[in-house]
Amino acid sequence: MKILHLGNAYFLESFRQLGHDVKWAGYHRTADIPLIRSLLDAKDLLAQLPSNWFPDLIVLGDESTPPLVLGLETLPVPVVWYAIDSHIHANWHIYYAAAFDVICVAQKDWVPAYQLDGDRQHVSWMPLFCHRSNDRDLGFARDIPLSFIGTLNAARNPDRVDLIQRLQARYPIVVQSGPYHETFNRSMMVLNQSVANDVNFRTFQAMACGALLLTERVGNGFSDLFQDRTHCALYEKGNVDQIIEITDYYRTHPAEREAIARQGYETVMAAHTSLHRAQALLDTVARQPLHECVAKRQMRQAPIRWSLASVYESAARTYSQAGARAEEDMRRRHFLKLSEQYHSLAQTIRGQLDPLVAA
Repeated sequence: MKILHLGNAYFLESFRQLGHDVKWAGYHRTADIPLIRSLLDAKDLLAQLPSNWFPDLIVLGDESTPPLVLGLETLPVPVVWYAIDSHIHANWHIYYAAAFDVICVAQKDWVPAYQLDGDRQHVSWMPLFCHRSNDRDLGFARDIPLSFIGTLNAARNPDRVDLIQRLQARYPIVVQSGPYHETFNRSMMVLNQSVANDVNFRTFQAMACGALLLTERVGNGFSDLFQDRTHCALYEKGNVDQIIEITDYYRTHPAEREAIARQGYETVMAAHTSLHRAQALLDTVARQPLHECVAKRQMRQAPIRWSLASVYESAARTYSQAGARAEEDMRRRHFLKLSEQYHSLAQTIRGQLDPLVAA
C-alpha cells in the first residue's frame, strides 16, 4: 500500500520493512514532507505529494498536542489514528475520534470512550511498544542497582516527584532525564512510575534493554501483557518501603533477577516491538469494510464537525494558556494566533450547525 504517515512516525520504518510505500509528513526536517507548526488543510497537504503518488491509507501518530492538520475527516481515504495519550487528553480526544475510521487506543481502559459511531468506526486496544533498532540489550556490565529516567515535573505529575524525592533520601538511585539507552543497559533494575495508571513506553523500553523492570501496579491491560515476578516486579503505588525491599532482594539474588529480566526481554521482543504493532494495525485495517466506512463518514459530516468544534475549543484554551506563559514575544504571538484561529473555527462550526442541531 501507499501509506501517508502523519505526526509521530511511530511505524515509519516498520511499515517500510513490511514492504509498503510510505511517506512521512511531520514536524521534523527529516520528514518526506516537513511541516511547520501552523494550521494546515489536509487537502493542501495532499497537494504537496508527488503527482503520481496518492495514499491508500493515512495513519496519524498521536503527538499529544491539538491537531494542526485539519480536514482529515473530509478525505476520500481511510484514516487511522493511533491514540497514545488518552489518559492525559481524554477531554478532547473523545471528540477528535469522530474524524477517523479506525482508532487504535494505547490504554485499554479508555477504548470504550473512543467508540462514538459504532457502525462506521472500529476501535481497538493496541498497547505501546519498543523500537527494536534502539531498545536492545547491549551486553554492558550492570553496575547501577536502580535507575529512573523520565520527566520530573511537579505540576504535571506531583506523585512522581514525591516518590523520587522520598526514595532519593533513603536509597542510591540514579535519576536522569533524556536519553535512556546506556543507563538502562547498565541498570540491574529500572524504576517505572506512570502519569495516570497508564502502561507507558518505559515499561517496554526497560525490558527491551535487559533490565529488571520495577513498576507500580496499574490497569489499562498491564496484567494481560506481563505478570509479576515472571516478567517484572510490581510495587504498590507510592510505596517506597516496598521499592527498597524489592531492590535489595534482587540486588542480592542476581540469578533470580536475571531470570525475570530475561523473561521480560524475550516477551517484549517476541510480541511488543514497533514491527508487531505496525502489522497489528494493518491487520486491523484489512478486516474493515473501508469503502463503506469512508462513505458513511463522508455522509455524516455534520455530527463529525460538531464534535470537532469541541476539539477546537479545547485547543483554543490550550494555546491561550500557552501564550500567557510564554516568555518570548515571538512564541507568545504564535500561540495566541493559533488560539484565535481555533476559536474562530469552533465558532464558525457552531454557527453553521446550530440550526441543524436545533432541527
